[in-house]
Amino acid sequence: MTLQVIGAGYGRTGTLSLKRALEILYNAPCYHMESILLPSPPHSSSSDLELWDAASLDPAGPGHPDWAALLTDRGYAAAVDFPICIHYADLAAAFPDAKVILTVRPAADWFRSWSYLIDTLWKVIRGWGWAAPRLRTAGDWQTRIMFGPLFDAWHLDRHGESFAQAPCVAAYEAHNAAVVAAIPPERLLVMNLGDGWEPLCAFLGLPVPNVPYPRVNAAGGVTAFFRHVRNAALVHRARRTAPALVAAVTMAAAVAATALGGGVDRA
Repeated sequence: MTLQVIGAGYGRTGTLSLKRALEILYNAPCYHMESILLPSPPHSSSSDLELWDAASLDPAGPGHPDWAALLTDRGYAAAVDFPICIHYADLAAAFPDAKVILTVRPAADWFRSWSYLIDTLWKVIRGWGWAAPRLRTAGDWQTRIMFGPLFDAWHLDRHGESFAQAPCVAAYEAHNAAVVAAIPPERLLVMNLGDGWEPLCAFLGLPVPNVPYPRVNAAGGVTAFFRHVRNAALVHRARRTAPALVAAVTMAAAVAATALGGGVDRA
């Protein structure tokens, strides 16, 4: 399946609800930051974070993994949220038949939700990054691609550091204006938080499903979400270290057995 929808809206504008809605409409997965932080095989994997991290460190590259390998080869019908929204123009050129959805909400409401989300993320990283390096990688990568360059927040890893409202709101409003200016109106839907099925389905030319529009990841779900992210990172660390631990224990046991055997022989 080729990519049908590109989400140009910043995170915390209803992008996770939109992800679920598009998955219902197309009966296919939709890429989202959740796909990177909480990979769900076979469509996403733990290597996605490594791919994005490596791409962000390559000064000669485009700053993102190969789109076909990341999205269409794995059956994604849509892609939304960060980091996708940063690359909306590149994706729009790569997939000229895909439609673009800009999810929005009032700037002050967005900032309140966004800053709470990222403050919670960094509490998890500061508390558990020592035990799960994947968390630290995620924080460093996101600082490199968005927290720093978009919001002038380069040191969220320090206790007491947080977003300043003015640069965040300025970046948010400038991004939304840039999307509207860049994407032809017939290809773009500006979708307000809470709009529901009707404008979305009319824009995509699809029937309205006989189920409520998804409402997920409200503020109360942030702590639970990052608890899952933390646990996934810990499991990832355990799986990576287990073979080395088993090998070390096996070697130690072999050495101990040899020493014991040697002692018996000498007796």
